[in-house]
Amino acid sequence: MVSANVSDEITEKSLDQVQRENEAKLLERKVSDDTKAFSPGDDYSLDNNAVEMFDLPNNTPKINMEGIPKIKSKSKVRKENDEQRYNVLVLDTSASSSFLDSSGNIFYTADTAIDYVKASAKKFIEGVQKADGTNYVAIVEYKGSTANVVSEFSTDFVSLNAAIDGLYASQNTRNVAAGLQKADTLINEISNPKAIKNVVLFTTGMTNDGEYSYDGHYNEDTIGSEWRRSDTQVRLYAYSNAAYAMAETLKSKATVYSVGLFQMMENMPEEGLEIVQFFKLFSSELATSLEHFYDVKDPNDLEFIFGEIADKVTTKDVNFYFASGEEKDYEAVCHYSDNYFRKTSCGTRQLDGYNHSLSTASLCLALSAFGSNDGGNSDYTNKYKNVEKLLTDLEFEEFDKNDWFVKKPQSDSIGVVAANKKLSIDDKECTLMAVAVRGGGYESEWAGNFTLGKSGQHYGFAQAKKQVLDFLKSYIRENKISGDIKIWLTGYSRAAATANLVAGALDDGEKLGDGVVLKKEDLYAYCFETPMGATKSEIKNRLKYNNIYNIINKNDPVTKVAMSALDFTRFGGDYFLPDKISDGNNYAAKKNAMEQFYDKMSSKNEIGKYAVDDFVMKKIDVKYLLPGGKSPVQNDENNKSIQAEYLDTTINKLTKERVKTRDNYVKELQNGIRTIFTVKYGTMFPDQPIQRINKFFDLFLEKLCSVDTLGEIVIAALNPHPDASVKKVIEDVMEEALNEAGINNYSPSALKEFAGAVAEMLVIFVVSHPNLTVTGVSNAKTLGAAHYPELCMAWLMSQDENYTSSPTEFDGNGNYRVIHINCPIDVEVYDSENILQARIVDDIPQEIKNGTVVASLNEDDEKIVYLPTNASYQIKLTATDNGTMNYSINEFSSTAGDITRVVNYKDINLNKNDVFNAVVPAYVDDEQNNEIEGSTTEYELKSPDGKEINPDQNLSGEDAKSAYYMVTVEVDSDEHGIAIGQGIRQEGNFAKVEAVAKEGYQFVGWYENDKLISQETQYRFCVEKDTLLVAKFEKDGESAN
Repeated sequence: MVSANVSDEITEKSLDQVQRENEAKLLERKVSDDTKAFSPGDDYSLDNNAVEMFDLPNNTPKINMEGIPKIKSKSKVRKENDEQRYNVLVLDTSASSSFLDSSGNIFYTADTAIDYVKASAKKFIEGVQKADGTNYVAIVEYKGSTANVVSEFSTDFVSLNAAIDGLYASQNTRNVAAGLQKADTLINEISNPKAIKNVVLFTTGMTNDGEYSYDGHYNEDTIGSEWRRSDTQVRLYAYSNAAYAMAETLKSKATVYSVGLFQMMENMPEEGLEIVQFFKLFSSELATSLEHFYDVKDPNDLEFIFGEIADKVTTKDVNFYFASGEEKDYEAVCHYSDNYFRKTSCGTRQLDGYNHSLSTASLCLALSAFGSNDGGNSDYTNKYKNVEKLLTDLEFEEFDKNDWFVKKPQSDSIGVVAANKKLSIDDKECTLMAVAVRGGGYESEWAGNFTLGKSGQHYGFAQAKKQVLDFLKSYIRENKISGDIKIWLTGYSRAAATANLVAGALDDGEKLGDGVVLKKEDLYAYCFETPMGATKSEIKNRLKYNNIYNIINKNDPVTKVAMSALDFTRFGGDYFLPDKISDGNNYAAKKNAMEQFYDKMSSKNEIGKYAVDDFVMKKIDVKYLLPGGKSPVQNDENNKSIQAEYLDTTINKLTKERVKTRDNYVKELQNGIRTIFTVKYGTMFPDQPIQRINKFFDLFLEKLCSVDTLGEIVIAALNPHPDASVKKVIEDVMEEALNEAGINNYSPSALKEFAGAVAEMLVIFVVSHPNLTVTGVSNAKTLGAAHYPELCMAWLMSQDENYTSSPTEFDGNGNYRVIHINCPIDVEVYDSENILQARIVDDIPQEIKNGTVVASLNEDDEKIVYLPTNASYQIKLTATDNGTMNYSINEFSSTAGDITRVVNYKDINLNKNDVFNAVVPAYVDDEQNNEIEGSTTEYELKSPDGKEINPDQNLSGEDAKSAYYMVTVEVDSDEHGIAIGQGIRQEGNFAKVEAVAKEGYQFVGWYENDKLISQETQYRFCVEKDTLLVAKFEKDGESAN
């Protein structure tokens, strides 16, 4: 045996990409110096060198073969056009392989897999044979140094099965590259450019014949690189490089599935385990993605594996229509399979049962259930036509809808449809019911979205829930459905909140009829952009509802209703779509993948370009608050907060300090909001066509959001005067918009009612938080764009293998950390690879090329850094002057909708040029979920001499949520001046208050309990208690007391 000169230390740098792409965890272990080895060919051998070893995790989806039933649908999906699919089976028909130790002795022999290969290939053909469309199958076998085409593309399934029967095992080497090359040749011969092309490779992960290269994807740093073929002395990774290159070529032309037959090496002794890990790695990387790789555990399961792949490659696509905007319906494609309902709807943990493809199909169904734009706002008799067509095309039967789907919606109505089909699972029949709630085109039902009620579940959504449950019970009774049922339940926006409550009721034991049985694992509830309608107090155990999935864009304000600070939540698990501060390094690539679909939406002209990341923070410049000057509304150039974080902060602040309780909401806000939507969709324009109404509201919003109008509103709110009230500003803007829209016939009383309600909302929030209010209003279109269903669809398409050969992977984790730094400090943030990701110098966030961390100055002039929870960071803090430093970590949970951990370091002494180092580790794996309310992460802050500094506070859960204080700001007289800056702050955060004197007066100072604490018009301080500050003024020329 020829020894190799291999370093004792093998780095894993080459596996970094594998780790990112496959989301595999590396299992490290030391192999002793006298470890034996394995060699391919007639036998395999390994040099005696110590290496690091990794264990590639089992494939996703995880398959428990014994527990998964075989499913048959009584009817197949119809397609308008006859699809063509070309499938190449690439089969390993080699004989056994022996593994040699360093003495040349055989210590293990892996048997041939020929019998299982043949049975599985025939199972695949059986599945394809039943599918719609024209399905061609070709067969390639590889053994020794070559590969042969056993059968060209054919639909003669009898002949194909006969060809498989004729296969036999021979030769102890195999050339995977040759098999893939033959598949490539066959794929290239397909003339139909629209044909679906699939290659299914059956491999043990061994390739040890034919072409090889030492330059390629694998190298001497790769796990198992010492293993070689004993007669040629060629390293196995070199053969694998040739096959990998061939697979990459194929992936640009077809979807490549890889089935790893590793059970033939299941009893491998320890000295051969390392090369088995390489075989798994190699096999997984030959597939289009990890979703297309199958790690087979039991030979008895191989038939099912190929059956499942046959299901995948024959998934049907159906064109459907959905309403977007107000004037027309648009077309998209839904990929559907009855096999989505083969697996149970839930797993052990919250998101275990989430199915990417079923999620996208569910959104298609939810969108089709929007009220069709045909008929405008006058004819409601056929608003359900899109959802009826889709369900009919998916071969569901006995379609029905409730009465509200054919009548003009009212404040608390809801539309819902249902249909069903029979499925046979393990020769046992059940009924699959599809239930879709109307989530668009519901007009006055918007008012119901904001009807919280004083107690219990969200009143408006609970009323809708009751109507849907009553409809389902009636549907089951009238269609005489009995026995086992499965329910596919979905909805978008208001409909999602309704579906969420319906699913929660079913999980809580709500009966749909005496004759039907619905098991927890047979309820598949997918809710999109879901508002909150359940109460935290009624959900004792979230895992009880883990068959309910809420797909949430954190940038969408609709998902923040009703407010979590008022005890609202959702049933089930929250699956958050990517955003800048939760996804960090991965966001840009995911966003780019999403935009490829967003930009191709048929309704692109309706929705415009992706705009969420165009969000811009605004601020009030106090020196322009007095009437007659420049607009006080300015861009806040140093505040880089993103839309999602703005919503988290703003809604929390306004709810905790202004709304406070549901009773207060009902008394002060509920009627006004209901009035806005009831008037808009009902009484203001009784006889106007929908196009003209839409033009008016577009113009009204555009004018309202202008800097000049916002300035007038702020000045009027902070300088109350009968001739310049906020209501008067709103009425003037409305009249301008009415004239430009060409609307002369409208209800003056309804217009005044609408203007009054809008003005009341604005005054409440402008006075409390002028900066946050003007930011929200000026970004109204951007905020609204986050709720476009096409955006949610594009995100889901980008992670669904039915729509892309390179699906992105989301972990659905919406949590993040907010680092607050208050002191004369410059900040640098580095990732785990010591690459600079963010910097703040002289209180100005710097632009970092390819930086992925958001750094900012907030409205209180705090230096802020937002960090995801799935990555580790180091923060370098350099003192720019003598003084003190406050450093805080706030953990934000998107499911809780609040800060759930607070770690405060207070009043640390600084000398100029001191350097402090902070470490912000990633959450541990068990805490990378949306249920965690305060992690166990060990944060570090070290002094310039390297000593660890202990935090002054470390609060979690409810203690952290309640650790906030109110800063109240008043003036000694409204006639003397204006003061801003009041509101709640988390304990340890800083507050900034500002004052401006009116004409004829001058600022004296800030007073607390009649004690002067600052004479600066801008005053900053650390918030540690409820604080009342009074800005005092005096007439010009007078001296302060």
